[in-house]
Amino acid sequence: MEVKRQTCQACQSIDVRNILVRDGRDQIVYVRCAKCSALVARYVLKDYYHHGKGIESYLRAHRATSGGDSGREWLEAFNKSQETAVVGYQEALDSLNAENKTI
Repeated sequence: MEVKRQTCQACQSIDVRNILVRDGRDQIVYVRCAKCSALVARYVLKDYYHHGKGIESYLRAHRATSGGDSGREWLEAFNKSQETAVVGYQEALDSLNAENKTI
């Protein structure tokens, strides 16, 4: 696993903010530097999970892209996304801590 902190190319700050845009089927994240306001990066997401928002947020984000037919399938997919997000987040933090990088 490779873990890196997003860094502004203009001022080298790691203080960045995400701006989420939902445009039809696409979910786009624009990363903006909080220090100098420069555009740092843009990501187009295929799978979006917002921790702590519950299944309603998950369903809104996936309504046009997922093939789940039943409530049970949606709940299983949500639970898998939630678990994957929590585990992946902890692994990323552990990797940064192991390398003595600032979190």
